[in-house]
Amino acid sequence: DVTIKTGGREFLAHKAILASRSQVFDAMFQHSTKEKLSNRVEIEDIHPDVFGQLLRFIYTGRLSLTTMEAMAVGLYAAADKYFLDQLKAECEDHLIRRMSPENCIQLLLDADRQPPPEHLLANAIAYFQLHQSQVMATDTWKYTKQENPVKLCDIQEMLHHVPIATGTSRSNEEKTSNPAIRKTGRRR
Repeated sequence: DVTIKTGGREFLAHKAILASRSQVFDAMFQHSTKEKLSNRVEIEDIHPDVFGQLLRFIYTGRLSLTTMEAMAVGLYAAADKYFLDQLKAECEDHLIRRMSPENCIQLLLDADRQPPPEHLLANAIAYFQLHQSQVMATDTWKYTKQENPVKLCDIQEMLHHVPIATGTSRSNEEKTSNPAIRKTGRRR
């Protein structure tokens, strides 16, 4: 009884099911919103493939490993937006256990727009430090280098200000200039 449009694709769904799984959809369909009155929802910030899998999860509670491999970062962001805690936890667990060059660069690129939890960001940074050449060989890195090199500079700046993966810091200057490190000798 509702049509959801994203990225030029339309998905048919049931308000009752969406509302029972997501506080966001529940609020959307409880009040006299345009979505409730028109039975249409427009979503602009989620790729249609990701939304299709989000919908699959809402209905079944499951996703395939192949889906997680391909879309974990996008699904994490969508689950966060729609307060789908179980999906968010599954994506987070997948990203920690099975970090890949593609997932790593996606997390780092999205960190300013959709900040992941600190431990997940730290995991992506450590992965980047240990597998830099593989991350930089991804199509996403190459595309970003061409289209938005400033974003890659931001990532490199972020990497410069964290301890390297072996546990030592990037610079002695950081140890004395960062109050969190100065007090304890390590980052909090």
